[in-house]
Amino acid sequence: MKLTILKTHSILKIFLLSFIAIAASNAHAGKLYKWVDANGKISYQDQPPPKSGKILSEKEVISKADEAQEGDTDLPKVVVYSVNECELCDRLISVLRQNKIPHIELPLEDDREAQKKILAKASSIIAPTIFIGETIVQGGSEAGLKEQLRSAGFEIEQAKPKNRLSADQ
Repeated sequence: MKLTILKTHSILKIFLLSFIAIAASNAHAGKLYKWVDANGKISYQDQPPPKSGKILSEKEVISKADEAQEGDTDLPKVVVYSVNECELCDRLISVLRQNKIPHIELPLEDDREAQKKILAKASSIIAPTIFIGETIVQGGSEAGLKEQLRSAGFEIEQAKPKNRLSADQ
C-alpha cells in the first residue's frame, strides 16, 4: 500500500511540476510580492498574500519572454536595483513608468551577485542603481536620469513650461 501511495504521489508531483512549467512559460509581466506571515516566515510569490500576511514589498517584474521581445529593439536594456522604502528609488522608477521605458526592477538588499556587478562598475553600492545598457546611474535626480535615457536613445517627455503671466496681464 505504501508503495502505491508513493507512486501516486510521485506521479502527482510530476504532473504538478509539468503544469507549473507550462504555465510559467506563458507568463508575462506581473507583480512579485514579498510578504511575511504571522509566524515571521518571508515568502516571495506572484499572488498577493492572504489577509493574515503583511506585504513587505511589491515589484513589477518582466518575464524572460518579454525580455526577449525587448531585445529586438536597438535601445539598451534598463535594469533598476532598488531597496524597500526608498523615496528616490520610487521617484526614478516612476520616471521610467511615466515615459513607458521598458525596465526590470530587482531588489538590491540580498542580491550578492548584483552587488558584485555594481561594485565592478562603480566605487560604491547606492540605491537606486540603474543600468542603461552598460551605463550606470547611481542615486541622482529625475532630470539626470532623463538626460541619460535621452543619450541612450529613449524618447522622454519634455517638461511642459509653466504659464507665466506677463507684466501687461
